[in-house]
Amino acid sequence: MPAEVQDYYHRILPFYDAELSGRGDEDFWVRVAGEPAGCRVLELGAGTGRATELLARKAGLVVASELSPEMLAEAHRKLGELPNVQFLAADMRKLTLQERFDLVAAVNDPFVHLTDDDDRDRAVRVAAEHLAPGGRFILDAAWFPPRDREAAEDGLVREKETEDGSLVVRQTWNCDAGTRLCTTRFEYLQDGELVGEASFPGRLWSVDELETRAQSASLRVSCLWGDYDLRPWKRGTSPRLIAELRPL
Repeated sequence: MPAEVQDYYHRILPFYDAELSGRGDEDFWVRVAGEPAGCRVLELGAGTGRATELLARKAGLVVASELSPEMLAEAHRKLGELPNVQFLAADMRKLTLQERFDLVAAVNDPFVHLTDDDDRDRAVRVAAEHLAPGGRFILDAAWFPPRDREAAEDGLVREKETEDGSLVVRQTWNCDAGTRLCTTRFEYLQDGELVGEASFPGRLWSVDELETRAQSASLRVSCLWGDYDLRPWKRGTSPRLIAELRPL
């Protein structure tokens, strides 16, 4: 699985930052990294450091962990001079640090690549084991509201133009309703021409799964938000599922 994930991110690296620009989560991650003062943050799946920089604006320390060496190298190139950021090449299923953190952050759900039950359990346990007393694990979960989930059974297509208008990103999700296992294809177009593509197997979350895996890791779901403005999550209408988990 790690080789497959690394290949996926190798393919999308030229488009990754443009794709995530204007995602709308910027204020959210700055806010959560400010509590408590001097917040110590472990970021799982840091990518090229987009959210790392947001977390570092308020955090006392950010340890940015990432599986892909190419992505991590790009993050280090952009943020290597920030004194409160450390970079770590690691598989989040196997991470073991002596440090404990006030916040463990999973931005843009790196867990989506974990399709196996055991892998998900291991990764959630890693998050739990690295929390300081009173700490929080925040997962920006891969999730679809009911209408999109139904559409994904036949193929849900989403398109987004980047902020500068230079790129169109087309996602196609084909998902099984029962298992929430998906085949996801990303296509990148410039002036209508395909300039890049990649696909990966993924798995969406349900609230029931979140609660079950949280409990097995001695965590509880303390809050569910439906978007980055902290509105309460509603199963039928919320565009996102953002979960805060705390130790039992």
